[in-house]
Amino acid sequence: MIPTLPGSDPDPERRSRQLARQRDRYVFRYQEQGLAGVEALPLSEKDDLAYWAAIAKAMAELEVNRLAMTTPAQKVEAVARDVLGTFAKLLPDELTSRRRERASAPESSGIEAYAAMFATIETPPIVDLWQRDDIFAWQAVAGTNPVMLRRMTGRLENLRLTDAHVNRALGTGWSVDRAVGEGRLYATDYAMLDGLPDGEVDGLRKFGFAPIAVYASVPTGLVPVAIQTTQRPGRLFGPDDGVSWQMARTCVSAADGNVQGIVTHFALCHQVMEGVILSAHRQLSEHHPLFVLISPHFRDTLITNDIAWSSLINPNGHMDRLQSPTLEASLTLARQELEAFRLLDGVPAIDGAARGIDDVDALPVCPSRDDALLIYAAIEAWVDGYVRLYYHRDADVVADTELRAFVDEMGSDDGGRLRGIDRPTTVEDVTRLVAAILWRCTAFHASINYSSFPLFSYAPNVQTASFGPGPTGGPEDTRAAREAMIPPWDQAWEAFSLFWDITVRLDRMDGYGDEHFADERVTPLLEQYRASLADAERTLEARDTTRLMAYPWMRPSRVPMSIQV
Repeated sequence: MIPTLPGSDPDPERRSRQLARQRDRYVFRYQEQGLAGVEALPLSEKDDLAYWAAIAKAMAELEVNRLAMTTPAQKVEAVARDVLGTFAKLLPDELTSRRRERASAPESSGIEAYAAMFATIETPPIVDLWQRDDIFAWQAVAGTNPVMLRRMTGRLENLRLTDAHVNRALGTGWSVDRAVGEGRLYATDYAMLDGLPDGEVDGLRKFGFAPIAVYASVPTGLVPVAIQTTQRPGRLFGPDDGVSWQMARTCVSAADGNVQGIVTHFALCHQVMEGVILSAHRQLSEHHPLFVLISPHFRDTLITNDIAWSSLINPNGHMDRLQSPTLEASLTLARQELEAFRLLDGVPAIDGAARGIDDVDALPVCPSRDDALLIYAAIEAWVDGYVRLYYHRDADVVADTELRAFVDEMGSDDGGRLRGIDRPTTVEDVTRLVAAILWRCTAFHASINYSSFPLFSYAPNVQTASFGPGPTGGPEDTRAAREAMIPPWDQAWEAFSLFWDITVRLDRMDGYGDEHFADERVTPLLEQYRASLADAERTLEARDTTRLMAYPWMRPSRVPMSIQV
């Protein structure tokens, strides 16, 4: 059936009945901190066999890796066959409730021992590179949470940055004021973490930090300038400070790991799309052209979120055990940042301008910005062409009762609770809204999610929590004190396991089925979209050949249609 807007449907009563059934199936309920979820997950959201097969395969691969850590090499292949066969037979409920086995720690100790976790799973490049300062700075623009960096537009009142700090990074003759004026100084400020109560896990205290890290932009990328480990003016640590500097870096990586897991990933991807998806099911007919376009991008998101609430976000779940704050504090932070989030402002050009990273002359090396702009342009062009097939003038937008209801429910206290989304009044407004949704659940989420295992899995690089206090600048700052900050083996293995699970990927971002669009006018638009993404793939591959490290997370071949894990 060709999609139609509500005013053109030849059978409005049938359309109304279908929507009424959907509202009965998809009912909002509000969980801890008022975060939106679904009252009872419809069976149709649980029956994707490919999803369960992929989850089983990932879990089996992890178990093979665990066993291979202590199994003689000649027996690993036989063990792998047995494990893969066992997991392939498990039912969905058995998969989600299966208890994870602990991995035996190696006899060797120290930071280097964490590399032993990679037995059959390929060792990521970060294991050999993480101690370099240029790699530390690189992750501010191409890491697993490259959304914190902001251009400094003046001196920070709570940061005693001096000309000497800047000169060590940029060379003699520089001052703070000159570097700021020329757009050469950038900072990642983790103020949102300040004051959050520290949690515990297995009797161990976790330490939270709210640091500020300052970087200078040079033609080859960012270089670290200084780190302050708290929000209150105090000692600044620089690259010349030996082990104290290494400990200060860990304060930043642990803070980044907390913001990534609690805010960027959970709140601003999974929770945002929960509100979008439920509102769409409840307010857009299955024959509405926008529902036809966006519904493939809902694949397996609700079941993923449902599993998360039972195993990730529950007491003694992964968020409680792995992130630094208490569970209550983590969920409070998620709610606060979700309330401040604006979907339409989260697209690359607007976000980049707001953070002051849009000046390519001042910040020439920023893979997360450059790749995002390229992929979003393809998404926006595809959406705009599609939207204009059905909305010929602005009056068509204003007259669309289902679109109005969809937008209203996304922002309603009784709906998705996503703030700042106004009713569209122009065709361009519709394009911006839909493109922002597709961006959020495809390339943006992929860049956060699929970079997690390569960067988080090696605990010394990025941590979900620190287990020791930060540096003082005194004799307490020793190699042992630095190593104490890294998660102990059991907690590191738990994080390794979690991040391996979320490497599952079922399709690619242009993977609409051959029969999905009944309207033949869509065919040339889809062909152009796929061609644009193919061009983008080649461009991103070429860019990676000249980068400090590859940043493959937005390549279309690696971006699925939806939030699938």
